[in-house]
Amino acid sequence: MNSAAINPNKTEGAANIVIVGGGPAALVLAIALARRGIHTTMFERDAHPEKTPRFNPERSYTIDISGHGLRAIRHIDVAAYFDERLFPFKGIKMMDQGIAEWNEPGWTGSRGDIVRSLMAPITEKYLDYITCQFECRVTAVDVHSGTLTYTTQSGEVITRQFDFIIGGDGAGSVVRNAMQQQVAGFTTETKSFPNFVTMIELDRVGDQLNPHYLNGLSIHPFCIAGAIKGDTAADPPRWFCCVGTKDKMIFASVDEARRFLEKRCRRILELTSEEKVAAYAQRTCFHIGQKLTCSQLYGGKAVLLGDAAGPFPPVGQGVNAAMESAMMLDLCIAEVGHSPTQLLEAARLYNNRWKPEVEAVSWISEKNLFENPFHELRMQVAGRLGLHVLEQAKSADLPYSVVKDRAEKLWPLWV
Repeated sequence: MNSAAINPNKTEGAANIVIVGGGPAALVLAIALARRGIHTTMFERDAHPEKTPRFNPERSYTIDISGHGLRAIRHIDVAAYFDERLFPFKGIKMMDQGIAEWNEPGWTGSRGDIVRSLMAPITEKYLDYITCQFECRVTAVDVHSGTLTYTTQSGEVITRQFDFIIGGDGAGSVVRNAMQQQVAGFTTETKSFPNFVTMIELDRVGDQLNPHYLNGLSIHPFCIAGAIKGDTAADPPRWFCCVGTKDKMIFASVDEARRFLEKRCRRILELTSEEKVAAYAQRTCFHIGQKLTCSQLYGGKAVLLGDAAGPFPPVGQGVNAAMESAMMLDLCIAEVGHSPTQLLEAARLYNNRWKPEVEAVSWISEKNLFENPFHELRMQVAGRLGLHVLEQAKSADLPYSVVKDRAEKLWPLWV
């Protein structure tokens, strides 16, 4: 029987559990707990995924769900929903550097497609166990009493008390901020790295790129293109390319943007129209080099998942790690129990097991920054020594902490 199948738990009384946030980590956990017969309430500030756009052209870089994310998808048995909505993921093609094939199941698509793939089984199977409150913004949390205040779509302000609060509310987590203010000894450390990204849509791809791969178009800047499915089966894929730079790019004109691409990544100009270049010239360049580390992942009656537990610069593991964190918390709850007191013990167990993993993948991320020649050289040298860090970080069979430990054994490279 699947490890997340519904089964009795060694629990003396059910708890009132709330999940703040409705992203991939939150939805994976809600499904996993529902499969055990555990009820949760979920608050999400945005509308239902089926009512929101599948992608944001300002930020819709394509995400691959592979090793660590695959573990979570298998854990809750929802692979069929991903098969319907995303492209099968086959690997990464880098110009002049060959192909890193992915031979396990996996998917590639937008964050909106991922959330829809997780919301569909909830709607079909688990609404008796998961109460979804969309367009509800949580504004205050008391992690000691379990009190939560939120504003509904109609503007009504409501305060409720819960036995256990799960913060799956992203990098700007309200739950984490409350823990920092209210829990003695709970601290956070932040770092900022020179990682910036600007999106450009590629509307002249045709059959020049394979939608089952992420396609690296250049290293300086770091340009990687990926596809999402069209709105209908008859529609062609839509392609987006993130242009990753170490400097914040602001263009004074379309001509300046075109000259930049001509000089730095001519391949993009071959795959897109003048209309999309003009949109790129005006698009916001986002800083995505923020990193945050928590001294612990629980406090009071609260625990943190995914980006709420520790956002890090992109290395293809953000959503994968977030979903795996949800799986880890579910396994800890299954092991300990889900009464109010047992949930607090499960949170401590989760902290012991997951904190080293989120710290390890965060460490890996800061060693792989955009347009950093030393980082690129280090990866090449490590690869020649048999350690392909980013490739191994994708593996479902290797914890992030093991990959980090292997890298640190080559210590001169990582000083």
